[in-house]
Amino acid sequence: MLGERRGSAFWITVLLLVGSRAEGQTVSDANLEVKLVASGISVPTSMAFIGPGDILVLQKNNGMVRRVTNGVLQPGAVLDVAVHYSSERGLLGIATDPGFLQNHHVYLYYTESSTGADTNLSTSTPLGNRLYRYTWNGSALVDPVLVLDLPVTTGPNHNGGVIAFGPRDALFGVIGDLNRNGKLENFPAGPDPDDTGVIFRVTRAGQPFPDNPFFSPANPSDPMAAYFAYGVRNSFGLTFDPRTGDLWDTENGPASYDEVNRVIPGFNSGWEQIMGPDARDPQGQGDLWVAPGSTYLDPQFSWAATVAPTALAFAASPVLGCALVGDLLVGDNNCGQLYRFELDAAREQLAFASSVLQDRVADNGGLTCSGELGEILFGSGFGVVTDLENGPDGALNVVSATLGAIYRIGPRTGAFPDADADGVADACDCAPSQAGAYGLPVEVPTLRVTGAAATTLGWDSQAPTGGSATSYTVVTGDLSALRASGGFGVACTLAEGLGAPEAVDPRPAPAAGSAFYYLARASNACGNGSFGRGTGSPSPREVLDVSLPLRCTGLEGSVGGRLY
Repeated sequence: MLGERRGSAFWITVLLLVGSRAEGQTVSDANLEVKLVASGISVPTSMAFIGPGDILVLQKNNGMVRRVTNGVLQPGAVLDVAVHYSSERGLLGIATDPGFLQNHHVYLYYTESSTGADTNLSTSTPLGNRLYRYTWNGSALVDPVLVLDLPVTTGPNHNGGVIAFGPRDALFGVIGDLNRNGKLENFPAGPDPDDTGVIFRVTRAGQPFPDNPFFSPANPSDPMAAYFAYGVRNSFGLTFDPRTGDLWDTENGPASYDEVNRVIPGFNSGWEQIMGPDARDPQGQGDLWVAPGSTYLDPQFSWAATVAPTALAFAASPVLGCALVGDLLVGDNNCGQLYRFELDAAREQLAFASSVLQDRVADNGGLTCSGELGEILFGSGFGVVTDLENGPDGALNVVSATLGAIYRIGPRTGAFPDADADGVADACDCAPSQAGAYGLPVEVPTLRVTGAAATTLGWDSQAPTGGSATSYTVVTGDLSALRASGGFGVACTLAEGLGAPEAVDPRPAPAAGSAFYYLARASNACGNGSFGRGTGSPSPREVLDVSLPLRCTGLEGSVGGRLY
């Protein structure tokens, strides 16, 4: 991917605690096992990795961000914010900046108390549902910056709170309807858009993207400008398909028809007029509020009796098994279960083998946690699942609010042939004799450039999908030479064999009016990724894939991924 450096010019029923404490956590795949990562966490809602074995986890009701390092819950908190935690309010969502290695930014979504202390009193009105950016200083989250100020009344439920970074480093988040009945809840005669019942898509600074589906250059301050989707009752899950970049969500029904949706730009999820498939709802699309540019789509899957689906994640790494890679995993609130969904070849729809699910509805009335769920049941015993996160090691991590714990789903030792003992079966390990290399690297999706001199470079790690032995190469050149040559042949190798997805270019800033360009690719024993195909066919970058250019002059070596 090309980077450029210019010259100096909660929860649904946590309070109800549906069901009893789980006795054990199991998954249906005999090649996988569940292990406890950490326990003793008070009503955890969401987690994020800040490094291998290094986790930040949120505690809903006391506003504390706790740290887990190598399976040990550390004493105290790395941040303690004042939250209003009645019903589904509280400390709800966390996301690390895609450039975390360089900027150390962490984003938090929480219901901010107006009293300066944690409270759940109905006599106290919260300041709002707030999205803040913090900076990780190595031991604490500091320097809060308000990014978004979202509504909080009437509530107290349907606050949403899940946040995630997607393609192009866009920040997505969801807020529920807060029990309002406006246009965004599909009441055509209701109040105008008011930041409820939506999925927003904004920059790191909280500004709408000009290519958002409802953005109008004539009125960029219109609330609709920041929305990616609307008509969302409430959601506890957002995730992106690592192969297509498509957004998927879960949505909770009132007493029937929970949903799993593929969320396209301008998606109208149908609430409050339609929940579940349109054909099963007494109201129809003619009852919806139709914003210009919006599209209604039926859910990809529904539960007729509510299980209250929560977090979801795609199995991205072969560490989770040959057959599971690319499948969508979903947790729930009411049954303590995990569900597994396969996608069709185009990865636009869920695919089912059993005849009872061809209508994309689990008719589970009377048997809420079973019924027609046999084909998709994957795990059980997890209590109220509040987060699913792929880890740096490729394993899947499950957060349970009621059990106060984080669990890891990973390979079961000895369950399958694994010659290099890297946790991936030989059958789907592209380098079965090389530990730490098991997936062919792909094109680096985004290369981030900050600073002028020295310039810091960063990109997304491919270790979870390619293996820990994945390394990186960076080439660079002068933009004016690139323009003159019409290709990437005028380049030099800035760094090779980097163990981490970052580097520093120590050269002085280019002359005013000029620029350096940068390209990065990943490599391991399975092969090389690509520097990027660009838009041409064939791409001028292919010459770099075939043969690396000479080392840039004036650079003597590299240590730990940082140049000097």
